[in-house]
Amino acid sequence: MNQQFIAKELLLIGGGHAHVILLRMLGMKPIPGLQVTLVSPDVRTPYSGMLPGVVAGHYTQDDIHIDLVRLCRFAGARFIRGTVSHIDAAGKSVQVEGRPDLGYDVLSMNIGITPSVSNVKLNQDVIAVKPISKFLKQWDLFIQRAHKGDLKNVCVVGAGAGGVELALSIDQRLTSLYASSSAMTERPQVSIVTRDERILKGYPARVQDQFEAVMKERSVNIVATFDVSDVTPTQIGSSDGMSIEAEDVFWVTGAAPQHWMAHSGFDMNDAGFINVDETLRCVGNASVFAVGDIANMVNDARPKAGVYAVRQGPVLYENIKRSLLGKKLKKFKPQKEFLSIVTTGGKHAIAAKNSLSISGAWVWQWKNWIDKRFMKQFSQYPVMSEPKNTGLLRNNDAQMACGGCGSKVSGDLLSSVLSGLGIVTSELDDAAIFEVPTGQLMLHTVDGFRSFFDDPYRFSEVTVQHALSDIYAMGGTPKTALAMVTVPYAESAITQRILEQLLAGTKAALDREGVELVGGHTAEASELSLAFAVNGIVDPASLMRKSNLQAGDCLILTKPLGTGCLFAADMQARAEGEWISDALDSMALSNRKSMEVFREKGVTACTDVTGFGLAGHLLEMLHAGNLSACLNLDALPLYDGTDAVYYQASIKSTLHDANRQAAQTVQASKHRNFPFLFDPQTSGGLLAAVKSTQVEATLIALKGKGYTQAACIGTIGARSENDIKFS
Repeated sequence: MNQQFIAKELLLIGGGHAHVILLRMLGMKPIPGLQVTLVSPDVRTPYSGMLPGVVAGHYTQDDIHIDLVRLCRFAGARFIRGTVSHIDAAGKSVQVEGRPDLGYDVLSMNIGITPSVSNVKLNQDVIAVKPISKFLKQWDLFIQRAHKGDLKNVCVVGAGAGGVELALSIDQRLTSLYASSSAMTERPQVSIVTRDERILKGYPARVQDQFEAVMKERSVNIVATFDVSDVTPTQIGSSDGMSIEAEDVFWVTGAAPQHWMAHSGFDMNDAGFINVDETLRCVGNASVFAVGDIANMVNDARPKAGVYAVRQGPVLYENIKRSLLGKKLKKFKPQKEFLSIVTTGGKHAIAAKNSLSISGAWVWQWKNWIDKRFMKQFSQYPVMSEPKNTGLLRNNDAQMACGGCGSKVSGDLLSSVLSGLGIVTSELDDAAIFEVPTGQLMLHTVDGFRSFFDDPYRFSEVTVQHALSDIYAMGGTPKTALAMVTVPYAESAITQRILEQLLAGTKAALDREGVELVGGHTAEASELSLAFAVNGIVDPASLMRKSNLQAGDCLILTKPLGTGCLFAADMQARAEGEWISDALDSMALSNRKSMEVFREKGVTACTDVTGFGLAGHLLEMLHAGNLSACLNLDALPLYDGTDAVYYQASIKSTLHDANRQAAQTVQASKHRNFPFLFDPQTSGGLLAAVKSTQVEATLIALKGKGYTQAACIGTIGARSENDIKFS
């Protein structure tokens, strides 16, 4: 992932409709010199226009989600999975839970809203449609209860377009279940509640008549002029003392901003939404944009609707580019009226604009075509060429960056970062000093690599665990580490931000392992890389070596296989975000606790599985002991997505074939898991030989320590023609 000089940083908060359009445009037309980062608590973002179809059963949840990790890879953007808790507009920093603050030159916000229930007394949790990610989890639980026949009275509060669609879609789904489920002996009653005299306030009377007729035909109860004041486990009460029975309540009325926005220093309206001008820029803050539901256009206010956010995307892209180049911004002009297509639960819809309306199954098919065309933009990405210089890059006449010692990060900048993180290194001597305890052996190792994904904080956590793994594989305790950091060419303020993220992740990971960072070296180059030289100690009696295998031992692997092909697919924007996120969580998991389990169980032979793949590292153990192994390929633990990547997309690591070539003494097999023996692993698990009598206890202990996919994968035997064969 070669990088150009980074001149500016754009930070995006939230994966809303406008931001996904913006990111796709950045992939199609990159802005050279701009580092883009997206922060989102989820790796997927839903397209709200298709949500009623999920509820009704016409779509799956996968159908309506955009994979943000893949989108960011296409856009050349960093993806950070995290939750924002505060923005310091004056200091240009964003607080993300569990990691250092993120800085920016330009900020854009496209975050979701929460339900407004401040005037309602809740003695029961309601199911709010926003945020959609939470709604879908609650919806899954609701459907599980429906299958068991546990539903009776279902109520939707709010009778705008969203509430009407939801009520009819719920009724459609429950009707289908009632017809097919023996457990559902009674069809649940669905009601919709509104404080107004009619549903769909603001729509033409003809459209209101049509939907009221549909609800009457479907036996969906309309409760009008009912101002909800409280919700209990069995009923909904009104401000005038009336009540209706309702055990399950869906909330589709009112909207409120996320609570942390209140103290961020932005100009806001009385409801707490960020005021923006006609260019989508925050009022009083030239470096911040806000779009979608969180924004309030002070000169042209519009209702909260996804159609506006989608249309804001291209203008947002243009204005961010213009603001970086110091050019006049473009005005966003929302349409006064837009075509509203409201579904009726089944594959039927009514479209309305101004005083006109049309209806029919063909209207639903039309909407379905529009929605799927929109989603197709985010499932099929073209291969793009290198962008041309648009003026944001550092002046072409600037001096070429120096090599040698001249390529180091400046001393003042590095000292500022280290002191800010509380990292203290030796200031007087040229090297760190470590006193070896009497009777202990010293272990030395070095490992590292260039960044294979774009979050410096997570990258450093994974790299730390990868480097420490060699010490743990020998039963040792790492004590000190030296870091070799290479940062991409960038403006000094951006370099500082990268270092802060990288070293904060390093320190957090080392602190968890009880390892002291005693020094290091920095340099600048075309891309981010990180390596560690690690020193550890081990009691000779606890030393685990590759050569200590014994015939009859059983092999246990602590982590799944497949990081090589997964991240090869990620580099091509062809891996699902959930696959990558789950793999990163496992890669950041320390091998320390598994080593402690192995020492407790008397293991004497162990190695870590990394770049040479499982077969390569196992062969090293076998050759050292002049033994062979018999593996159960069915037992190999694999990361989610590896099979799809390798067999469906035909993607493998560039090191895969070399690993296979080096393992000529491995018996060939047509088993589907066979290729993953040669997949190079980054921060892989430990491979240890245990006595057959200890296998069950060892696996129980490992799973209890968090190695949930640990498995016994084979046995050790006498030397044979094939060093590795299969049962």
